[in-house]
Amino acid sequence: MATMTDTEEFVTFHAGGKPGMRRILRGAEAKPTFSAIPVIDFTNIDSPSLELRQALAKELYDACSQVGFFYAKGHGISEELFGETFQCLRRFFLELDEEVKMTAHLHKNPAIRGYEPMGETKLDPKSRGDVKEAFCMGDDALEPEQHYPSDLPLPAGIKPQNIWPENVPWFRQSLYEYYSAVMPFSMKLVRLFALALHQESEAAFDGIFKFPITGMRALHYPPQGKVDDDGYIGLGAHSDFSWLTLVLQDDVPALEVLNANGLWISAPPIPGAFVCNVGQYLERHSNRLFPATVHRVRNMTGERRYSLPFFLTPDSDATIEPLASCVGDEGKKFEAINVGELYVRRVLPARHKHPTAIKYKDTPEEELVYSIMFQ
Repeated sequence: MATMTDTEEFVTFHAGGKPGMRRILRGAEAKPTFSAIPVIDFTNIDSPSLELRQALAKELYDACSQVGFFYAKGHGISEELFGETFQCLRRFFLELDEEVKMTAHLHKNPAIRGYEPMGETKLDPKSRGDVKEAFCMGDDALEPEQHYPSDLPLPAGIKPQNIWPENVPWFRQSLYEYYSAVMPFSMKLVRLFALALHQESEAAFDGIFKFPITGMRALHYPPQGKVDDDGYIGLGAHSDFSWLTLVLQDDVPALEVLNANGLWISAPPIPGAFVCNVGQYLERHSNRLFPATVHRVRNMTGERRYSLPFFLTPDSDATIEPLASCVGDEGKKFEAINVGELYVRRVLPARHKHPTAIKYKDTPEEELVYSIMFQ
């Protein structure tokens, strides 16, 4: 959302657990920055040729260092599956009674997963609130569809982290069909990032992605009529709290990405492609070489919109810090952090009305650990 002083305009957003703002620069003041989102064809991601994979990693490096966003084509996931997934979302959000959806209300789940009714969140404090409803699921070692590695011990005291609506088996089945396709592709991207960041091998990050934190958030933005109002926001301006995000969009344009001049750049849907972006963990891992770019959703078309972001973050017990290959003369811009601890310390304030957030609101930050999300 834009604010204005007597002589200057600013864009406000939420990133890194706190509000921020960026001055809008035009004319002679404008900086060199992006005006479009690059498109990468990943057809060669499984090529036996290291040279071809390195060329692809160079495209990934350029996109993430210059923009923090890219479109992903050639991923090998069928458009038929995409269509079936959107059909499932439409059926869930439009055809199910509210009382059925509320059987999986996220307040019933300590991990803050499940159904999120309209108006539950307000990422941009200057907006009227986020105009959307959602359903979130993610990593859960107890769900057989996720194939928890047999050589990893189950965390002590673990309980189910996902919650599903009662008597709606087709919804869980459909979301897991999609999850089972996007998860392997996201792990291929992790290996390509290892090449892009000049690691000793493509397997360099395997040790922190044994059973990663994941999130999949089905989103429904209802039609609002054609509006042109900065106060109307489907999802407020923010940067993602993930390592990497892959978003499946339907054919309704609404996603906008903030460039260095404080201008919003449209990221319209490309049929059959994901739009992907760097999250705050990868920003830390790369020593801010890859920025977690601010973005928002404004559905100004008057049409109903659906999207399905998939969030990938390293294992909850992993420690990450800036990679040596990314640390230049300026030194490390971030300290080493435990992934799960930082996750909890960011997620709870963002969902301050949730019972888990209320329960731990007075707990010192250093005592907030990932295991409280499933206890």
